[in-house]
Amino acid sequence: METYRVKVGTKGEIILPKELRELFGLVEEDTLDLCVDSEGKVFVRTAERSVRPLSDFFEDLIISDLLAEGCNGDCLKHKLLEHKLKLSTVLDRLSEEAHRAHKNGQCIRWWEAQALSSLGIHKTDRGPFNVMITTRGVHDLVVLRKEELKEIPAVFECLEQDPFAFKRLRGPFYETYRVSFRCGTKEHRVVYTIFSQENLIVILTVGAREVIYDRLNGIA
Repeated sequence: METYRVKVGTKGEIILPKELRELFGLVEEDTLDLCVDSEGKVFVRTAERSVRPLSDFFEDLIISDLLAEGCNGDCLKHKLLEHKLKLSTVLDRLSEEAHRAHKNGQCIRWWEAQALSSLGIHKTDRGPFNVMITTRGVHDLVVLRKEELKEIPAVFECLEQDPFAFKRLRGPFYETYRVSFRCGTKEHRVVYTIFSQENLIVILTVGAREVIYDRLNGIA
């Protein structure tokens, strides 16, 4: 069994080593339970998880699904947290896969996606960030209607300039964000991860909010 030694601060606080934070998948404002057995040994386990940035993104859709399954009360509360954590984990997995795809030369620059190049885009200037799109993202664009596709170039050009200006989604390890845009009465999302040291943005998925929710649940 691994042993980690930590110091207690002046206010009783302790700082967990990076290895433990990664092992538990902990992020800021997560809660831990400290359990003491009859011999005075202390055991640590994860308790309430902080996934609040995801709530605005999917919470109403998750609750709707759980109510349809007959969940209510404490069952609804626990299942909601479980589903949000699952989606958070999926986002992290997609981010890792996207970065690996970029390293392996399996991503393309966003304006090279056939669905967008068919709009007659002639791209010359770029911002400080390089926006790339994965095979998954290319497939997502193909199913969009032309009027929806026309909204995409302006979104990607904004990301080239300042990708941090939009809503961050919670994941243990990666800087994943979403930007929204509207086409008619439908609200759409672009979900992307920022790899700051490389000035790189990789698009994970694009589509209507409900469609992305179903996609992520399918991956989970």
